[in-house]
Amino acid sequence: MRKKPRVGLVRIILTSTMMVLATVAGTGGAGAAGDGRAAFVAEARAAGLSTAQADGLQDAVDAYLVKLGGKGTQASPNQIDLNGAVLNIPVPGEDQPRQLGEATVNGVSATECVGGTPYGWFCAYSASGFGGANIGMYVCGEYGIPLSWDDTSGSWRNNQTTGTRPLLTFDDGTLWRMPPAFSSVREFVKWGPVQKIRNC
Repeated sequence: MRKKPRVGLVRIILTSTMMVLATVAGTGGAGAAGDGRAAFVAEARAAGLSTAQADGLQDAVDAYLVKLGGKGTQASPNQIDLNGAVLNIPVPGEDQPRQLGEATVNGVSATECVGGTPYGWFCAYSASGFGGANIGMYVCGEYGIPLSWDDTSGSWRNNQTTGTRPLLTFDDGTLWRMPPAFSSVREFVKWGPVQKIRNC
């Protein structure tokens, strides 16, 4: 006579195995993230930042990555690749981003939106006067505004093809077409209610 398999026991063994595998995978992921963080901090130190500056910069990048909800990847000590745009973050205590090491987001420098906006680009700034962190958009697409810009008075420059009008989507679902290129607003831009920008 054949015995029926013990379904309960099989489930327990499978569940336990899956939990162990998930724990091992999670630990590996955490280690990889920690290794990446350490590498970017070391790169920032090699570019001349103090330990406090490098750690503070990495903390700022980590905070942006959390707020972006997986829609960005750190590519250099102060750059987050947004797949067609780049978020450039200043060293704590500085007004604008600067290049730290080699540009690794498709050859895009952290200073592309500093002191002007390259032709074909839309640059959004967290601070007035085209300062603070910035998002340089160089490929047509939709890009989120980080939640940390909620309390800022920002600015923007649109130097895309003449007549190009970016589209803002607000948190309440309303839309607004921005002025056509070339155009800019130097101060008092409230990014808080803006959910995303389609730059083209």
